[in-house]
Order: sequence, then structure tokens, then C-alpha cells
Amino acid sequence: MALETAFAPAEREPQGQILRQHDKLSALPFVREFLDSVPNMTTVLNAHRQIVFANRAFMDFLGLETEAQVLGKKTGEAMARSHPDFLGRRPGEAAGCIRAHLTSGGCGTTPFCQTCGAVISILNSQKFNRLDIQECRMICGEPGKNENSLDLRIWSRPIEVEGESFTVFSVVDISDEKRRKMLERIFFHDVINTAGCIKGLADLMIQTRTAEPEIREMTAMICESADQLLEEISAQHELSAAESGDLKAELKPVQSSELLAQVIRQFHSYSIAKDKCIIADPAAEAFDFVSDPVLLRRVLINLVKNALEASASGQTITLGAGTHGGRVSFTVHNQAVMPPAVQLQIFSRSFSTKGSGRGIGTYSIKLLTEKYLHGQVAFVSSAGLGTRFTVTYPRHGQDIPAKTIL
Repeated sequence: MALETAFAPAEREPQGQILRQHDKLSALPFVREFLDSVPNMTTVLNAHRQIVFANRAFMDFLGLETEAQVLGKKTGEAMARSHPDFLGRRPGEAAGCIRAHLTSGGCGTTPFCQTCGAVISILNSQKFNRLDIQECRMICGEPGKNENSLDLRIWSRPIEVEGESFTVFSVVDISDEKRRKMLERIFFHDVINTAGCIKGLADLMIQTRTAEPEIREMTAMICESADQLLEEISAQHELSAAESGDLKAELKPVQSSELLAQVIRQFHSYSIAKDKCIIADPAAEAFDFVSDPVLLRRVLINLVKNALEASASGQTITLGAGTHGGRVSFTVHNQAVMPPAVQLQIFSRSFSTKGSGRGIGTYSIKLLTEKYLHGQVAFVSSAGLGTRFTVTYPRHGQDIPAKTIL
């Protein structure tokens, strides 16, 4: 008679079969040494999702002695029976999930398990015979008392040992990562709102005709600074989302000439551009294409910023655009030449010629271009030519996943 379940199968192997499977895996060369060298909590599950093998990191997580320590304290007949107590349990039962014992079927069989990333990962791995990665939110401890909420990332991969199917089940605690993301989201939201309020008040002051000329001039400077602050906050927000994988391209029609004009206007109030000239190349082509205008504008703005910082007073930064079959390209040129050592490290995340902690401009250009806009970025820099960065993208956006920012 099948056991009742609200999700995954509830049937289990008898304990004698569990010990046989454990001994089979233990006898394999280097398995214990290999799994104990893995920093992630890792177990091997049988076809019924029961633990038949575990590494040192998993035992440390449970606060248990390792199998070697248990065996070292016993001799003779007792030693043969000294298998770890968690063998035969399912992951939620071993970890102390507060919902694992709500039904007689145990871990994986309750209504709550229908949304559990751990069970889903195991079942997907078994069903489709492939690696499956999920996230899991588990509450461990004693219900209503010493509860501990965990955010976990789960990897489940099927393996076969001597004709018998198992699942390698690996876990990483990502609670700190989740908390950081939440705090980061709150931070960006609050800072953008505060900067937006400053800009709104400055706009209102500019519109007040009774203000003295000096006050109006200072107010205009505050407004420009607020615009730059909002731009910098947005850039950092996008970079953070891009690095965590939460950023998705939102495809829209774009016109090349309008895009270049927007980027050039962006720098009208920047102090770094006051004594330099930013122009569109007269030979730049005017064309329509499909891309994410926000991300693409961010790429070009960062390219122009880098060009401005590298340029001397009175020099010119030139923006270009062109088409090449089913591709479009944009260029940003300045007259300075990068030293060879700088060229070798230009796309590294933290490398900068402007001091420690400044090197995210070209890194973000490469990240947004290649990972999210499915394009390429290249540069040339030499005496007589100066430095020219070129970014190239699909013209019709057919290779870019069309989704919105999460």
C-alpha cells in the first residue's frame, strides 16, 4: 500500500538496504577523501531521496562527529554497527526542517514541500537525468522556539554506481547573500528617492522668479549636481543587478542619431567636460535598430567618461555609429594613448588608472555588452591614432532575451 503524500513519493528503502548502499559508496577509491575536500555540504541520496553518504562539511553543519571519529572510538562487533545516525533520513529531516515531520511520509511529502527548492531540485535531477539548481528557504529548529531561517542554493546531479542510481546533493548557505541583496535594494530605493527630492526642490527654486540671481545660479548648480548624483546611483544599481544576474534586457526601437545626441547632452553639466569637446562624427550613420536603450546608453556614457578622464584640456572626444550587415556598431575616440600595461588590464573589475577602487567603468562596459546585449567590445590605442573603443551589437535584437528588469 502506497504511503500518502502531498508531493514527492513517500516510500523508503529499509535500513539494511541503506547500510548496503553506504558501504558500497564507502568502498569506492578516494570517494571519502574527495567529498571531504569539497567545502560545500554534500550528501549522496538514493532513489528514495534518503541519505546514504555525507561529507565532512555536512556533518559539521549538523554538529555531528565524522564517521571516522565515530569508528575510532569503537572496536570489534560494535564497530560494524557504528554507521552515522542520519543515514536513511532525507535532507530536511537531517537538517531539522520544522515541516519535515508534519506527515508520516516525512521530508518531501507535505503540502509545503510543493514549493521547496531542495525537493524540486532532486526530483528534476532524477526525472530529467541532469544537473538541476534551485534555491530553497528552510526553517530549522524547534517550531515556535529556536527557529532558524536559512536561504540555501541546491545542486542535484544524478550518478550511477555499479548499475544503481544515486543523486549527489550539494548545498550552500546563501543567507548572507540574500540579506545583502535585500539591504542593497532598500539602500538604492531610499537613496534614489532622497536624490530625487533634492532635484525636485532645486527645480522649484529655479522656477521662483523672486530669487536673487546668485541664488538662482547656486540652485542651478544644485540641480545639475542632483542630476549627476541620480545618474551615478542608477549606474551602480544597474552594475549590481548585472553582476548578480538580476538584470535583463528590455528591447525597444532605437535611433542611432538620437542616441548619440542623448549621450552628448548628458555631459553638458559635467565639470570634467567643461574644457573639452564632445561631438558626433559627421560621418556617423543614422539608422534604426532594436536593443535595450537604457543599457546601451549606459555603455556609451561610460566610454565617454573614460575618454574625458584620459583627455587633456582642449581635446576632442568623437562619437561614431555604423552598420555592418546585421550588426550595428558605436565608437568613442579620444586623442590620448593608453600605456601597454593599462591596455592589458583594461577590462579587469578593479583595475583603474585613477586610484584604488575606481576600476568599474570598462569592466561594466564589457559586462553589459557581452552578457546582456550579446555584443562585443574592442579597442585600439596607438601613437598617431589615439584610442578608439568599438561596441558591436545585433541590429534586430534577435539574440537578446527580451525580458524586463526583475
